Amino acid sequence: MQQDNPKPRIALFLICTFLYWCSMYAYTPTMTPYLADLGISFTMIGLIGGAYGFSQMLLRIPVGILSDKIGKRKLFVILGLITAAISATGMFFTQNAYVILLLRFLAGVSASAWVVFSVLFSSYFDKSKLASRLAYLFMVTGLGQMASRLVGGLVAERFGHEYTFLLGGFAALAAILLGLFITEKTPDIKELPSVKKLFGVIKNKNLMAMSVLAIFSQMIMHSTITTFLPEAASQIGADLMQLGLLATIATIPSILSSFLCGRLFSVKSVDVRIVSSIGFTFQIAGTLIIPLTNSMVAVFIAAIAIGFGCGICMSTFLGFCTQTVDESRRSAAMGFFQAIYAFGMFMGPVIIGFFVDWSGISGGFFMASAFALTGFILTFILLSKPEKTP
Repeated sequence: MQQDNPKPRIALFLICTFLYWCSMYAYTPTMTPYLADLGISFTMIGLIGGAYGFSQMLLRIPVGILSDKIGKRKLFVILGLITAAISATGMFFTQNAYVILLLRFLAGVSASAWVVFSVLFSSYFDKSKLASRLAYLFMVTGLGQMASRLVGGLVAERFGHEYTFLLGGFAALAAILLGLFITEKTPDIKELPSVKKLFGVIKNKNLMAMSVLAIFSQMIMHSTITTFLPEAASQIGADLMQLGLLATIATIPSILSSFLCGRLFSVKSVDVRIVSSIGFTFQIAGTLIIPLTNSMVAVFIAAIAIGFGCGICMSTFLGFCTQTVDESRRSAAMGFFQAIYAFGMFMGPVIIGFFVDWSGISGGFFMASAFALTGFILTFILLSKPEKTP
């Protein structure tokens, strides 16, 4: 049922989304140096970082299909928040690498619910506004990650890294309480599609192209800003507060670029190839700075470039990936998109972790720049025909 005033439910949903991402990112700014201090190898740290993406790679398609099949969204949102609370709080009580690996995998289970978050939010708007509104949702995602990283750095500096896990747990608990009041608009679908038809979204060329390109942007984001950029900064003397500030500075340009994309997509037709290539160019520049400097100022500049580039790319891919998919299969399509790019979230940290153990932090970031260059080239191969806003 359409409510007379949709603004309160949209605001509630955005606050819940903000806290949802806070719960999973409050502890990431200082986690890699913390794990290194525990004597854990960088290859294992890469696996821990990649586990977050691995579970999403496995679960996002089934979650999307199941959500479409039963026609429910809110249930999956609440379950996602509950697993976030368990994951973050659980890490407070252990220093065992394998248990931390399992709990970070569980954080990825929680993040798999982002499929349904995106589709439920989309249901509040008509199709003509989807690209711009989803860009704004991505902006709120960035705000949640930024705020939690900044506060997480302060908490780690004041009380120790372990307490950033509790911070994430409290954020998840608050999101659960608010999530109980989220309203759900049941899709206006006369007949629920079969599982075979839901899997048919894979044949959508636009969806496939956006998904493949998103892999490379996510490889860069999660192997650098989320996992190994803090270690690079730590090796040149950054303290815990600076690590929190570094993650925050990386997120601000991501938020700004998401806002700019939202404005751009709402007022004019866009050549997605150009927007995407600009995003990858910023990522190439940012990843190349790290191996060539011992200056924290330069590291901050690199973080800004990577964050801005990833924000441009992911806002674009998220906004246009389901543009040519009908409503009855939108969760399945979004699940496919997010599962495919989760492969990048998994493989990026794993590959970079191997290179850091083998050739040092510089080798890892040179490899990350190769990921960005590959994404830049594929933009013009996979998106040969410009996608236009509706």
